Amino acid sequence: MRKSVLAAVGLVGLAVAVLAVAFHRPVAPPPPAQKTETAPPAVAPPQSAPAAETPAATPGEPPAPALPPKLASDLPTVDVPDRPIHTVPEDEPVIPKVTLLDRKGNEIASRRMVLTAPRAVPLPTRPAIFTGSAQATGGVALAVAGRPVHLFGVRVADPRDRCGLGPGDSRSCTEVARDALAQRLKRYPTVSCHMPAGQRGEPAAVCIDASGTDLGGFLVAEGFALADTNQSYEYFGSEGVARSFRRGLWHNR
Repeated sequence: MRKSVLAAVGLVGLAVAVLAVAFHRPVAPPPPAQKTETAPPAVAPPQSAPAAETPAATPGEPPAPALPPKLASDLPTVDVPDRPIHTVPEDEPVIPKVTLLDRKGNEIASRRMVLTAPRAVPLPTRPAIFTGSAQATGGVALAVAGRPVHLFGVRVADPRDRCGLGPGDSRSCTEVARDALAQRLKRYPTVSCHMPAGQRGEPAAVCIDASGTDLGGFLVAEGFALADTNQSYEYFGSEGVARSFRRGLWHNR
């Protein structure tokens, strides 16, 4: 009897111990809360000022250097107004009127001006050129294919001047010039002449013989004729040469 009571007490005690263990089980602590990292707000990159437009380089020129963005933004902007367009009237112009007034402002006379068209300026004509066989007819004159020609830029010497070619030769310079011209044309009979433009009075001509010699320059350089500066200074230098060497008329002056 006693053993059964002890057994029952033991079972009750075991049951109490099991219940105590069951109700007194340690509870696991809750897991720590995980921190959620919040991404920083996106920051927009700084906007740079628009770059200044670089003008297109023309062919053959180096390209213009680009301006820094800061300098380009600081440049002022200028508005260029449109240019006015002027139309040309198709109506006839008004003829101006000229009025003369006295000291008191009273009209004395008036006249309406007459508009005339501009006068056409004639173009210079091409100098006439002719060629032919020539003969001496004077000190500074000859005939080319029967056409009388006076040599341009030269004139005969003074009648008192003597151009004798040796002792006892007292011929005038005009006679000596004609004989010298005849001798040269005997060797080179064909000459080519042209008349310079802008002459007044009887036109004269510059004549060149077949050897390329200017007949007027030949006579002046030999001292048989003088340079006519009223027509041209072409032979003024040749006259200076004849004077320096005391040729022809300069030998006796």
